Amino acid sequence: MRRAMRAEALKLCTLPGIRLAALLALAVPMLLTWLESSQIRRAVETGNLGGMIDASTTNTGFGSLTVGQVGFVVLGVLSVSSEYVRNTQAVGRGRQLTTSMVAMPGGARRMIAKLVVLLGFTTVLAVASTAGSLAVARWALGNVEATWGNPWPRAAAAVLFLVVMTVIAAALAELVRGGTLPLTLLVVNAAAVSLTFLLSKATPLAKYAPDLALTYAFVTDNNVVQNPLSPGVGIPVGTAWGVAAIILAVLLHVRREA
Repeated sequence: MRRAMRAEALKLCTLPGIRLAALLALAVPMLLTWLESSQIRRAVETGNLGGMIDASTTNTGFGSLTVGQVGFVVLGVLSVSSEYVRNTQAVGRGRQLTTSMVAMPGGARRMIAKLVVLLGFTTVLAVASTAGSLAVARWALGNVEATWGNPWPRAAAAVLFLVVMTVIAAALAELVRGGTLPLTLLVVNAAAVSLTFLLSKATPLAKYAPDLALTYAFVTDNNVVQNPLSPGVGIPVGTAWGVAAIILAVLLHVRREA
């Protein structure tokens, strides 16, 4: 297993696009947080709220992480979809997966190693992204108080949210054996039109979707979704989605190799 994990770690770190995904994961939340915090500080200091809908700082630094998941989604998709991309003509137009199967037989062991490496890398990146976003918020707000309450449980929930969305992206890439569809679906859901939010208008069951279940564990005082799950329910639900995604990815990989 150690050999498999070393191979997957090397593969992950050398994949084209991984550095860009990591940069997006770090930069997007911090940039959005800086813009929001600066606007709130100016509004409070001048007393001119203008057209601001909400000058509360309760979610400053946290809300931007919901959009910041874009970088993590890209990371999760690339880590798996790269196995199904064809090589150049010079090396026979085969897929990376074929080489991996020859070099490291055992589909379950190989996928478990890939996911363990991905989880480790993503967790470190999620902690850095969350800490960076909150640090930028505290700095950009200046003398304006950040009304976070106790930020540690919320920060931990945000890290869990980012990790779960990453493994779900990886599982979807394994399901369709490619990256285009899961990237399009998850990026649109995160940065443009939230499909789960639209679904929540049709059925209350949508609040059990992984993104909505976990979002309201760290984004508070938000009435966008009616009767969202409490953190005590949302965190186990979101964790279950993550575990299910891992199991699905392993089973699909084993079945395809067989």
